[in-house]
Amino acid sequence: MSDNLNAPQTSSTDMTLVAYICYAAAVVVGVSGIVGVVIAYMQRPQDAGTWKESHDTWLIRTFWLWLAGAAIGWILVPAFGLGILVLIAVYIWYIVRLVKGWMAYDKKQPLAKPDDLFFG
Repeated sequence: MSDNLNAPQTSSTDMTLVAYICYAAAVVVGVSGIVGVVIAYMQRPQDAGTWKESHDTWLIRTFWLWLAGAAIGWILVPAFGLGILVLIAVYIWYIVRLVKGWMAYDKKQPLAKPDDLFFG
């Protein structure tokens, strides 16, 4: 038998990257955003004090603001189409935040203002 069987297993999966992928998939399949935010919450303690911590905060904030904006948009849909404009604006906002965060992540850079409402 190999000694490797008793060695501790290390994961090479970058879970913050998986969270970004879930967020990207949420553009088409919104439910995957829930998986992404759960991953971000789970990663936050492990990433504390590293450049990834700002990305966890960014992803969590993006999810909750997107959810609030989408809820407001859907509530306003009957109001002469105003809701449709809100939903389009929230969709564009979400994509811009996703791209900005992912680009910084790809460069292994923290986000300057992860708590920012708009684009940090």
